[in-house]
Amino acid sequence: MDITKDLKNAIAHRIACIERPYINGFAGTGRSRTRNSGDIHAIARKITGSCVFEPFSFRWDFGNGEPASSSDIYLTVFTALFDIDEEDAKRWSSKTEGDVARFEAAGDITRALMRKFTVTRKRYVPAVASSTSSGFGDFSTSHSLSGGKYVDDQE
Repeated sequence: MDITKDLKNAIAHRIACIERPYINGFAGTGRSRTRNSGDIHAIARKITGSCVFEPFSFRWDFGNGEPASSSDIYLTVFTALFDIDEEDAKRWSSKTEGDVARFEAAGDITRALMRKFTVTRKRYVPAVASSTSSGFGDFSTSHSLSGGKYVDDQE
């Protein structure tokens, strides 16, 4: 599949899961009726603090292709959110246009990340069942995904 499409869908899904007070604060339609950078920081933390970016590897698009740190990714997401104008931000809190506006914002964030970084997919390595596991559903058994992890083959 296309990595850009997958990244955009992952970001759009995470934005759709953000609680209503954060969305209203970002849009300037909350209690204070103003939009401030604290709300933008909160949304950027909600997006980057989740496991949205776990299956993806971000490397700088210039130089030696060093891995990007989580703060570099956070600042890129924050800047992309900061660049959303007030009219588009107000559309986030609209019941009729909210999903379209958030999907457009996910596209903006994805473009910002793809301009700055080379994005690749990490390989998923499932957990190996240990001999001490007691059965179905235990951590690290064949029926549990919680013990698996994403591995960057370039490291």
